[in-house]
Amino acid sequence: MQKSLSVSRAGRPKDPAKRASIVEAATELFVAQRYDMVTMEDVAAKAGVSKMTVYSHFSDKDALFETVVSGISELMMRGLSHSDSDQMPLRERLASVGAAFLTVIIDLHVAGMAHSLPSVWREDRALRTRFYNAGPGRTAAALTEIIRAAAERNELIVDSPKLAAEDLVSLWEGGLPARIVFGLVEPASPKEIETRARRGTDVFLRAYANPRKRKSL
Repeated sequence: MQKSLSVSRAGRPKDPAKRASIVEAATELFVAQRYDMVTMEDVAAKAGVSKMTVYSHFSDKDALFETVVSGISELMMRGLSHSDSDQMPLRERLASVGAAFLTVIIDLHVAGMAHSLPSVWREDRALRTRFYNAGPGRTAAALTEIIRAAAERNELIVDSPKLAAEDLVSLWEGGLPARIVFGLVEPASPKEIETRARRGTDVFLRAYANPRKRKSL
């Protein structure tokens, strides 16, 4: 399998609209099917472009998949940046991040993408690390920094901001990723997502909030 992940080939200027259509089509296909079942021809057909056009934007399927992962990460990071305000109480900020995170996870069934990777990728730690860092890793790192800053302000008492961030994500998700993978749940409504995000955040703060500042969070 080719390991080069360069995103595009040299040539005439690329059409941004076609590129966006290709990425959107690929996202839907990678979420719904195993990686090795998706072909560049499938992507071209779904995007309404030629296979040559797909290859003019992406050198291979690895490059296309990495772009899909990065795009999903951008949606998650957008939720973090929208909540990136020191003026917002920590409880509201974390709940807002949680709602944005869950919206991406539920609406795009991102949980299923991890199970679509071919076995050869699972055996290649460097490649797995690269894809993790392009997607979930970015979100985890940003959330860790939010928690670290809150601990420095003495709002939280944590032994490890990184592990606390993992705890919070687990509280937001509950068993959703597994139920999504097995097709046992329908997409949640915005109200259900908000309720889950707030509940997870409340449980997290009961565990980690500084008792002296809990009422002000």
